[in-house]
Amino acid sequence: MSDDALLQLLQRADDGKWPLLLVLDENEQPLPPPRHEESRALSNRYDVSQRARKQGWPCGFSDFVISAELMLDCKRAVYRVSKEKRVVEHVLQSLWQHLPLDGQLHVAGYKQEGIKTLAKRMEQAWDCSVEFERGDGQLHCYVFTKQSERSEPLQAEDYHALREIGDWQGNKLWSKPGIFAWDRIDDGSRFLLGYLPTLLQGKDCAALNALDLGCGYGLLALALAQAGCRSVTATDNNAAAIRAAEATVQAINESQQVLIVADDCGESLRSPFDLIVCNPPFHQGFAVEQELTDRFLQATCRLLKADGHALLVVNAFIPLERKATEWFANVQTVADDGRYKLVLLGY
Repeated sequence: MSDDALLQLLQRADDGKWPLLLVLDENEQPLPPPRHEESRALSNRYDVSQRARKQGWPCGFSDFVISAELMLDCKRAVYRVSKEKRVVEHVLQSLWQHLPLDGQLHVAGYKQEGIKTLAKRMEQAWDCSVEFERGDGQLHCYVFTKQSERSEPLQAEDYHALREIGDWQGNKLWSKPGIFAWDRIDDGSRFLLGYLPTLLQGKDCAALNALDLGCGYGLLALALAQAGCRSVTATDNNAAAIRAAEATVQAINESQQVLIVADDCGESLRSPFDLIVCNPPFHQGFAVEQELTDRFLQATCRLLKADGHALLVVNAFIPLERKATEWFANVQTVADDGRYKLVLLGY
C-alpha cells in the first residue's frame, strides 16, 4: 500500500548532508532516490526490499537485524512506525543503540496509531532532545537527537528469539513476534487443516508436489509434509516468517524435501504444483487490501498443474468465488462455518 506518512518523513529527514538508514516495513511509499550516496535501507519484507533497490536504495532484507556495521557512518535513521507494537519497540531500541552521539532518529506515525504515547516513552527512556512537527492530517513527526549513551530499554524480551508455541501432530511449532497470528494456530489455518484429509483421500501423496503460498511460521507446510507429499515448497514475504518456518519444518525436513523460500507471492517459482494450500493475507499495513487476494489467485493460477487442486481459506465476507472464476473453471465452496470458508479451485 502507499502511505504518505513515510514520504513526508523522508522529505524532512533526507537533506543530503549525512548518510541515513531508512527502515521500511509494510507502510511503504514510492521512494525518491537517496540524496547521499552512502544512504541505505533495510526491510523485513521481500517485495519492499526489491522495490527499494529499483528506486536507488541499497536495501537489506532481514528480520530487522540492525547492527553497528549496518549503521556505519549513518548519523540519521528514519522509521515510519509499523503496525505491531513489538516490532516497533525492537526497531526503535536497535536504532537508538547504534546511533552515534548527536545522531538523529526521525520517527512518524498517526495519532490514532498511538504515536504520542510512544514518543513520550522514548523521551523518558533516552537521554535526548526532541523536536515535534505536525504533518498532514493527524500525522506526528518527531526528531530525537542522541545526547548520551544512557538509555532504558523499550522492550525487555529478545525480539529475535524463536518461541515454541505448541505442536501439530507431535512436531513443535516455532514462531515469534512480527508474524501474523504468531502466538497461536490461526483459526483459518485450523479450519483448512480439518478438511485436508478429505482433500487428500484417494490421492497418492508420495507423488504430489505441494506448495504452501504465504506460509507464515510453516504450519500448513508441516502438515503437507506429515501427509507424505513427495516435496513441499513454502514461500513468504516476511523475513521473520522464513526463519520460523525453517525451524518448524526442521525435524521433518531430515527425511523429506521441504523448501522454504523468501518470495513475493510466489513470483520466483516456476515449477507447477499438484496441490496448493493458502491462507492468504487480506491486510497490508493498516488497511484492508483486496488486491492482495487477487494477487494470490493469479499466482495460484500460474503455479497450479492442469489436473491439480488449490485449497484456499478466507474470511467469509471475501467474495473469493466471484473473483476466482476469472482464472478457474472449477470453483467450489467446500466448507463454511460462518467465519471462514474453504474454496477449492481447479481447471
